[in-house]
Amino acid sequence: MADAPGTAARDESPWRHGPFRLSLAAAAVALCGYSLLLPVVPMWAVRQGAGTFAAGAATGVFMASTVATQLGTGVLVRRHGYRTAILAGIAFLGVPTPLLIAWTAPEGILTLSLLRGIGFGLLTVCGSALIAELLPPAAVPRGSGLYGLATGLPQLVGLPAGPWLAENWGFVTVFLVATALPAIALVPAALLPPARVTAEPERGGVFLATARQTWRPWLPMLAASTGLGALATFTPILLLAPESSIALLLMPLATTVSRWAAGRFGARWTGRLLTPGRALSGLGLAGYAVFGEGGPVWLAVTSMIVFGIGFGAVQNDSLVSMFQRTTAGRASISWNVAFDAGQGLGAVAVGAIVSGTSYGVAFGLLAVWSLALLPVAVAPRRTG
Repeated sequence: MADAPGTAARDESPWRHGPFRLSLAAAAVALCGYSLLLPVVPMWAVRQGAGTFAAGAATGVFMASTVATQLGTGVLVRRHGYRTAILAGIAFLGVPTPLLIAWTAPEGILTLSLLRGIGFGLLTVCGSALIAELLPPAAVPRGSGLYGLATGLPQLVGLPAGPWLAENWGFVTVFLVATALPAIALVPAALLPPARVTAEPERGGVFLATARQTWRPWLPMLAASTGLGALATFTPILLLAPESSIALLLMPLATTVSRWAAGRFGARWTGRLLTPGRALSGLGLAGYAVFGEGGPVWLAVTSMIVFGIGFGAVQNDSLVSMFQRTTAGRASISWNVAFDAGQGLGAVAVGAIVSGTSYGVAFGLLAVWSLALLPVAVAPRRTG
């Protein structure tokens, strides 16, 4: 009955599963284009004279469209499988992008952001659901950490590279590169098996049941992602180059390493990393608020690193906790809704608050909201 020495360890390695590797490649390349544009589209809106509220609204509309799509992704996947849904997501993410060059009115920028949000919603739900759909349970924590690398590295490159390319090579160059990358991602996506959901969810009360099962890890994830949306949207506006590029490089680096470490070494601590992760991300936002009131640049950069460390732990721990509580598809939808709704909320809220107060006040309120949820970030219990 006993396995041969090392068999269990090998079975727990996500790299043994070829379809999982394809899903990582498709997500990583497609999200490079998304990451380039996340800080650039708000910059583009400001350059077109739309103001800070429109800059925040561009991110907010993108994320609102993303969340609305995520809530309906399960229907598409049940009918057509993950491969079709991912291919559609990549197409929606890339095809509208070059139209930003010509359609520069605020309503044009917001409309194209809405269309791109549909693609992002499909891609993110399917990508994270495939962690649990393609891997055995023992490999899921490491698979989640690797998926964090695949989605974090594009941000590591794209967030600082986007503003730099826009300033030095022009916005048109960024838009064209962000169009080409999703086109390349179609190749590994097309090679995926046409997998469908392994468990058909019940028809009645799905959202209510999912909310009851996942709300404890969901709320900390939502709070953390509000900070990400605000920082990614307004750092290129608040900081000059090269400081903004440095900050937008180090924050996703810290996030990516932290999420990978949480998956690689924290399998035994699932659910217990939410509290320290939330505390660190809230502390980072508080430091950034001080910077917003006239603090030194080094404080902004340091605060974003601290935020990134906490955010990475929250990302991995909340997703694995949700996988333990409900089906892969429903956990993925719940987690991604928290992630993307939070980003949109953070960008819109800061844009609106800044128009009447200051960046320091806006980020200070985000820090208070984040730290106020610390009592919620406790170890979720497995549902039986």
